Amino acid sequence: MQNRVWAEVSLEAIAHNFRLLSARYGDVAAVVKANAYGHGLVPVARACVSAGAKRLCVATLEEGMSLRKAGLSQAIYPLSALLPEEATDCVRADLTPFISSPEFFAAFAAAAKNAPIPARCYLVFDTGMGREGLNASALRPLRASCPAQVEIVGIATHLSSADEAELLPTKAQCAAFAEATVGWPGEVSVTNSPGMLRVEASGFHRAGAILYGIEPYPGALDECPTLAAMVVKARLTLVKALPAGATVGYGRTHTLTRDSVIATVPAGYGDGWLRALGNCGFVSVQGQRCPIVGRVSMDQCQVDITDVAGVSVGDTVTLIGEGITAVEVAQWAKTTAHEPTTLLNSRVPRYYPSSV
Repeated sequence: MQNRVWAEVSLEAIAHNFRLLSARYGDVAAVVKANAYGHGLVPVARACVSAGAKRLCVATLEEGMSLRKAGLSQAIYPLSALLPEEATDCVRADLTPFISSPEFFAAFAAAAKNAPIPARCYLVFDTGMGREGLNASALRPLRASCPAQVEIVGIATHLSSADEAELLPTKAQCAAFAEATVGWPGEVSVTNSPGMLRVEASGFHRAGAILYGIEPYPGALDECPTLAAMVVKARLTLVKALPAGATVGYGRTHTLTRDSVIATVPAGYGDGWLRALGNCGFVSVQGQRCPIVGRVSMDQCQVDITDVAGVSVGDTVTLIGEGITAVEVAQWAKTTAHEPTTLLNSRVPRYYPSSV
């Protein structure tokens, strides 16, 4: 059975990207949270490990446990704050959480009480993200009260605006982190994808968007030319002629100014294809960009193929790829470059044409 819409993911590109980042920036952790930015959690993690990754970053307990169930033994860091009731499973799965609160630290220590080896964790220092992390006054008392069954292996922070043109806030965060961690033993981790490329920082880097060939800020790929790893395709389900003056889609938001040929692409926001692309996005049809006309609906969208000859039902069109980047899609939709691939859901199967 042929699919209506699908994604092709190059694990070779991801492995290449990891090796490139490691060669340029040193100690790099592969960020595979959110289903590896939509590329596939376990396949991507395995590809990165095959390329030398010793650290994998996730967001949730479930993601970390999925990697353990898949047989991956590398260090796995849940980056987001976990609930206290998740501490026991976190210890059992030998995950190394990034801890942002005394409450979770206490639950983690209690869960580790009878563990055969000390449970490892990072403490997170809030340098200005304001989302998670401990304040400076809480860091050292927490470390001082650390029981024997817990090993604080390092300290981390998260940069709030390293992808912005103005770097002063990022440099201020780095300075605050350095001041708060003077004499702190163990590892440190400061930078995300844009920070890794733009500021000097010690410790290991957390490579997210750049690992997948997604530009975290304008010009990033000029500095570090990683390869795009995903192509998204669909097969046309309808091709029909409409006269000038006809309207297309919900709300009649697009009126044809000429006799036109309109094709239906079976991808909509029910697949994670952004609704905001209506009347402003494009897809590639026979290598030519064709505009999305009308609103993107739950299961499909329409494109104007009037200027492309010989298009038929069943033909393959490209939503991301063939010169259309995830960054461009994001710009059309006025959103972050992370969304176009990450939002693709389970209704869009992932295929891995070859293995690493």
